[in-house]
Amino acid sequence: MPTPVKPASRLVTISRQRLVAAVTVAGLLLAALFCLAEQGLVQLADNRILDGLASRMARATAPDVPDRVVIVDIDEESLAVAGQWPWPRYLTGGIVRRVSAARPMGVGVDVLFSEPDRTSIATIRHAFRRDFGLDIAISGVPRGMEDNDAYFGSVLAGAEAVGAVLHLFDLVTPDPENLPRPVRVTGETTAIAPAEATGILCNTGPIQAGLAASGFINVEKDEDGSIRRVPLLHRFQGQYYPSLALALFMQVRNLREVRVETDALGPVLVAGETRIPVDRAARMRLRFAGGARAHRFVPAAEVLRDAHDPALFEGRMVIVGSSAARLNDLHHTPVSSNYPGTEVHAVALDNLFDGNPLREPEHAVAFRLVPAALVTLLAGLLFLRAGPLQAGVATLAVALTMPAVGSALFVWRGMALPMAAPVLAALAQGALLSLALYARERRMAFVRLRQLNHARQMTLESMTAVAESRDEISGAHIKRTQHYVRALAESLRDIGRGGGKETYPQLTEDYIELLFHSAPLHDVGKVAVPDSVLFKPGKLTDEEYAVIRQHVRHGRNIIANAAQGMEDDAFLHLAAEIAWSHHEKWDGSGYMEGLAGEAIPLSGRLMALADVYDALICARQYKPAFPHAKVREIILKGRGTHFDPAVVDAFLLAEEEFKRIATAYRDPEPGHTPDPDPPGGPPDDQVQPGDPRQ
Repeated sequence: MPTPVKPASRLVTISRQRLVAAVTVAGLLLAALFCLAEQGLVQLADNRILDGLASRMARATAPDVPDRVVIVDIDEESLAVAGQWPWPRYLTGGIVRRVSAARPMGVGVDVLFSEPDRTSIATIRHAFRRDFGLDIAISGVPRGMEDNDAYFGSVLAGAEAVGAVLHLFDLVTPDPENLPRPVRVTGETTAIAPAEATGILCNTGPIQAGLAASGFINVEKDEDGSIRRVPLLHRFQGQYYPSLALALFMQVRNLREVRVETDALGPVLVAGETRIPVDRAARMRLRFAGGARAHRFVPAAEVLRDAHDPALFEGRMVIVGSSAARLNDLHHTPVSSNYPGTEVHAVALDNLFDGNPLREPEHAVAFRLVPAALVTLLAGLLFLRAGPLQAGVATLAVALTMPAVGSALFVWRGMALPMAAPVLAALAQGALLSLALYARERRMAFVRLRQLNHARQMTLESMTAVAESRDEISGAHIKRTQHYVRALAESLRDIGRGGGKETYPQLTEDYIELLFHSAPLHDVGKVAVPDSVLFKPGKLTDEEYAVIRQHVRHGRNIIANAAQGMEDDAFLHLAAEIAWSHHEKWDGSGYMEGLAGEAIPLSGRLMALADVYDALICARQYKPAFPHAKVREIILKGRGTHFDPAVVDAFLLAEEEFKRIATAYRDPEPGHTPDPDPPGGPPDDQVQPGDPRQ
């Protein structure tokens, strides 16, 4: 009997509106996850965008780099001339003394001298006294030159120089001999939370004592190893301490206090009349002008030889530092991958004097999440009202307004706003929605195809049932012949593979499946055969034989008419082929065309054996049921005459499967139950394997 049609409601897939809503909610959660993460794709993209803008702006402003800061550079050439680092302190003192003589605005030393000078005469005398008990005397040394550190300290004091200290965050150190002077911070101090140092590394006592002020030289790298911000304040032992750049700025401006204020974008440090926007960690985002070495660098060796122009230092800020690679003070920045650490402090000093560092909003997460959420919601709305391509393009266009506005604010106002989140949200949500809608369409296509296949199968079974109802044979015959044909085809395929190559390449899984679904229509033409012939219990006359032979023609015509208007319906084409050729015989004695050998379609050769087997093993109105052994004997006798020898070999290979199928799909009517191996059997004169009514 035909399979009942499933209720349509079971095949209905999720509606477009509900799907878009579900994906939009998922997109909002995903956007929140990425935007709230401290580090991730969104932050990485923001850094890349802002770095690109910073680099382009630096190139554009390279000709206008302020000459306020000059760097006396202990470079590779200077190290080669003056000797291996560290130099004797009197050499560094000589540089500071010459710079100071040119009346600069201020002098900073970006070098830490935390160990006593081993070349100092006082140090040497102390070592001999300690190690050998000898008290050596060196004559002719000018007063004050016996202790290099003391000499250097006196030079620094005369220059009112600002020196370097290093804050430690994973080591507790004892208090130094001369602890640097802290800076007073007032105002809304709760708006900032500078890093808390656990230790401090200072210069030796005489040097530290000679400094007018000190500032830490720590720099902070982002997770990708690039320097974009510099801390202006740290805390140590409950006090605030300035960076080298801030200490220099305050020394020159004669400031002793920094006030904290807040505005709509976050905290601001106010030093005198200068307002310095910072983040909560009291870090200033650097505005780079030009690339590496955009400032004026004067080699230290030239200063030591008095080969420099003193006018270069007059009225300017001078920082003594190093760009030598061997001293390991080169860093990655948005404008260069080898940026001297000393020049980082120079850029910070320029930003402080100009009052124009880049500004980051305090609540960067909100600037990421809110636009991303709006774009995600917009994408959902557009995908409901337009096609995926139009909606995706429109969403991306809207999302790009954020980078466009952000880029303009970066160039005109120095605002470093997050810009990547809405673009990434648009791309991600567009991709998610497109994939979801595509999956839905695929699902709907699958449902429609399943419904079509179901309808096709119902049509096939209905057509078959009409034929079988006239032949008084149950639907179990349909199932048996279907499974016989498939078992034969699979066995024949396996035999064909035995020689290492495909003898029957057409026997693919798809072809065998088509064969399985097409087989039931092999006798549909019997609907056109008169009852007097079809149901005759005895042997047919020649005229009756001619009439019933026409059922193959009728079957082909019925299937051909059913196939009209269908495009590429392979199963009906194969069904017509089976209906027309399944009574052909290997030796050419069959009908309707008398085809022989491989001229008979493979589908017809397979069905010929399957149909004969089922007709013989089941009781019909003109014959009793035969045992399997007798049917096997008949089929073997027909090898090479009635049946394709290779198909007979396939039958022998699938013999047990045939017996299983005959038992599994037995006829329900009493007296018509196929029994593969009943005791005894009919006499030979009742065996008619060529009867066209089978």
